[in-house]
Amino acid sequence: MSKKKIDFRKYLNLRNVLIALVILLVALIWSRYVTGILLVIVFAPITFITVRYAKMVPHISIESNTAMSCFIGYIFGPIVGLFYGLAVGGFSYVMNSFVSITYVSTIILAGVAGFLTGTMHSAFGMPFATAYFAAIIIRTVIAFPWFTMVGISPFESFTHQTSQMFFNLVIYLPLLSALYDLLAPVI
Repeated sequence: MSKKKIDFRKYLNLRNVLIALVILLVALIWSRYVTGILLVIVFAPITFITVRYAKMVPHISIESNTAMSCFIGYIFGPIVGLFYGLAVGGFSYVMNSFVSITYVSTIILAGVAGFLTGTMHSAFGMPFATAYFAAIIIRTVIAFPWFTMVGISPFESFTHQTSQMFFNLVIYLPLLSALYDLLAPVI
């Protein structure tokens, strides 16, 4: 059994070095946009998976669309946060075959939370944790009566909104704060 060695010297030519340098230069010049694209590439599958598995335990919501929308909204502005929440959330819920007034409301509320976080940062200069916390609280205050009005029992609405707020503030906030601290020099 012979092991094949990869000869990297055959790939080390002027053309490949120039292509690598151009890619590196573009990544450095537009690092904010490259970071945004990479964040969406990472966050979208996480949102898709958490939406899928949020249905396994009744009345508990682990979906990450709201948290990711807030993060994107804080970094790239309120309109991008709103669009991310609507686009990625809509895709995740539709592809997981969850289409009802409550799921559409969840998607809209995630976009609104992303918009609020971005607005609090751009208009008032709030730090990430404060803007995120405020947006989640506002989202929860809006969501509880809204879900009760569209026919969800008050108990189910309470448990769902409490678990949503718990996961967003206790689980996602520290993770996203650490990620923001890590990415702050780049963005």
